[in-house]
This record gives sequence, C-alpha cells and structure tokens, in this order.
Amino acid sequence: MSTNRRGFLKGLVGAGAGAAATGLAGCAPDIDPAPVVDASKDTTGKVVLKVSRYPELAREGGAVTLRVEGERQHLLIMHPRGTQYAVVSNLCTHRGCPLGFQDGEAICPCHLSRFAIDGTATHPPATVPLTTFSSSYDSEADELTIDFTAGEDDFPAVVNGTIFFPFAQFPQLQTAGNVVQGTPTGYGKLIFVFALEGGGYSAVDSICPHQGCAVGYQESSRQLLCPCHAARFSRTGEVMQMPNTGDTIGPIKTFTVTSDATGVTVAIV
Repeated sequence: MSTNRRGFLKGLVGAGAGAAATGLAGCAPDIDPAPVVDASKDTTGKVVLKVSRYPELAREGGAVTLRVEGERQHLLIMHPRGTQYAVVSNLCTHRGCPLGFQDGEAICPCHLSRFAIDGTATHPPATVPLTTFSSSYDSEADELTIDFTAGEDDFPAVVNGTIFFPFAQFPQLQTAGNVVQGTPTGYGKLIFVFALEGGGYSAVDSICPHQGCAVGYQESSRQLLCPCHAARFSRTGEVMQMPNTGDTIGPIKTFTVTSDATGVTVAIV
C-alpha cells in the first residue's frame, strides 16, 4: 500500500482505523477505496445525484463513496452495469476499512474481504453483511435517488415522531429479556427495543459512535457488538468495551420509551 493510499484510508475512517490498516499484512496494492463525493439530504430525507456529474459512478464498473451531511454512516454506491446501481455501507465489517469496487463486488483493500452488491459477505475474513440502502435510478433524468428514511414493510413506521409496538403484534415485549429489532420507515436505520429485567424498556440505535459501523445484538452476551472494531454496548446504550483501536467513545444513541397496557411507544428524535 502506498503512502498516499494510507493517507486516503485515514482520511475516510479516522486516524485510529487508518493506523490499524497500515500495520496489517495482506493489503492489496491494486485496489483503492472508492473516491469520495459529498451530498446533502432534501427535506424528505432523500439524496438525489445527477449521475453524469460523477465520472467514477457514471461508468459501468465504477463506484463512489458518499458522505452525507448529518449522517454518521458513509455509503458505497456501485454501478455494476447498465442502469443497475446498488448502495451499501462503505466500511468492511472485518476491521472497518473503506471499500472499493472491483469485478462486480465490493472489496476491502486491507484484507480482501468481498461483498455482493446486496451486502452479503462472499469472501472472508469478513462474515457480517453490509447494511443496504434503498435507491432508485431514473434513466430519463439520469438521477439516482437514495432514500434515508426507507424501512421494512412489516415493521412499525414512525408516525408523528413516535413508533408504537402493540403487544398484540409484539407479545415478546411483555417478557423481560426479549428484544424486537427492525428498520422503521421514517427513520431508515435499524433500532433495538428491549424488555428489561426488573421492568421497563429501552430503545437503542444501531450506529456505533466510533466510525459509523452498524452494531448487532449478540444474544450470548446480551450486548450490542460493533463488528468493525469490537466496541460493545449494553442494552441501555452504555459502553461496555471500547474499540480495539484504542479510541475512546461515548454511549450509543438511545430513545425515550414509554409503555401502557396496550404496548410500547418509542420517541424518535
């Protein structure tokens, strides 16, 4: 890896992860992270890109890294062929290196992990999939739209700033120790809702405050684990283990939760 590429990695993911990347064997000299472009969301929570303005994205087989104002998580936008585009999180879930795009797959320059355009890990050492984002391409306008508020159809949506989980639909929330997780339309990121021992509830975001990787819930430890640098968080958001880069971070984002006899309400702010 050249000095310039080392600097590029550091600029994308911060000095801690960049330093980790430079000290690791197996770095691929012919693979670069996708070049960076910046954008802002409109009032509906969407980013609209005129593809022809970005040569690396316009060409088949090209890709860009998208940094969006106000979003902790950066994206990798890939153009496999024709009018097909795919959008995933841009950090490898093995060690948090920024991804490039080659031969129809997202590829990590640090240890050669590969991911399909749907985010699935196809080659180790990474095993955790990338987060995918909803997008659509208008060939007549040559515009790619990325929706940061899109969620799962079968998961409750944000309505007037809150998400309601009725016990009739989510009976597991009536038993301490259980969790419900999903991506609500109107928020666009995975959240976790926990029924706590001793009564009460907590709701926790999925974006690690270290470098924006998506955490997952590990049932065996009853903790939230970041796959990129091994940070751990409790079910109420407290830091249980700092990242293995040596950086210091604060708690993961939490939401206000209330409940009554009919269900649980999470305030999304």
